[in-house]
Amino acid sequence: MHEVLLLGIAASELTVLLTSDPRRWSRRLSLFLTLLLAVICYSWFILGVSAVANAIGATLALVWFAWDLVDPSARGVLARWALASVGFVALLSLDPLNFPLLSLRSGRPIDLIIAVLFLVTGPVNHLITAILQCARGRASAPVPGWINAPVLPAMPVVDAEGVEDEAEESAEPEVISGALPVLGAQAEEEDVTALRGGRWIGPLERLLIIVLAGAGAEVAIAAVVAAKGVIRFPEISQDSTGEKAEEFLIGSVSSWILAALVSMLIRVVSLH
Repeated sequence: MHEVLLLGIAASELTVLLTSDPRRWSRRLSLFLTLLLAVICYSWFILGVSAVANAIGATLALVWFAWDLVDPSARGVLARWALASVGFVALLSLDPLNFPLLSLRSGRPIDLIIAVLFLVTGPVNHLITAILQCARGRASAPVPGWINAPVLPAMPVVDAEGVEDEAEESAEPEVISGALPVLGAQAEEEDVTALRGGRWIGPLERLLIIVLAGAGAEVAIAAVVAAKGVIRFPEISQDSTGEKAEEFLIGSVSSWILAALVSMLIRVVSLH
């Protein structure tokens, strides 16, 4: 059951990455059901998970998906992740002899490790954003999506007036013979794209901490934590209100705690 549940949650979060507009529930639902069917077939035919465990895990994954669509607020995101974490830990503590359907199957930890490593990247960024919103007192506000760039194209919305306006705006200017090319507009367009380092630093930092924890390099983890504080110190020191320092501490400590918990989970699953 653990395999279906965790892989199903990973499939639900993967639909956010594969759809250009995650709130288009019909397209995202069809993609999620396709991925969930692949997870069920994989766990049933390859892992040997029973039909009852498959049904329970798939139902809980559907609940996760529906909850994400119905309640995108920061409070809802925190509650969903908290309940899933507590439930998964409770399932791990079950005795395989007394609860064979609900216990973790031994011998195939790589499946769960891959799913957990995926969840600790972009989806955990979404969770940390929800934590920061709750700290700002905006728990009921929806959390922005964690995707950086969509893979599938957006669903077109036909608007006759909008098409005419865009056609007029995108029309190329008349070229005058002997005139010099105008480079200012091109330079401005090139400067628009900014580096979104925050979307990459957090996942890379968590993955690095997990790898170092698995290798037993606690000193290197302390060096990574110290280096991040040194790098952010000039930016934080210029803030007279102290809000950036608080945001840095809440976000960083939350990220480090989640990385440590994931590292412990991977160790438990690997030893099972």
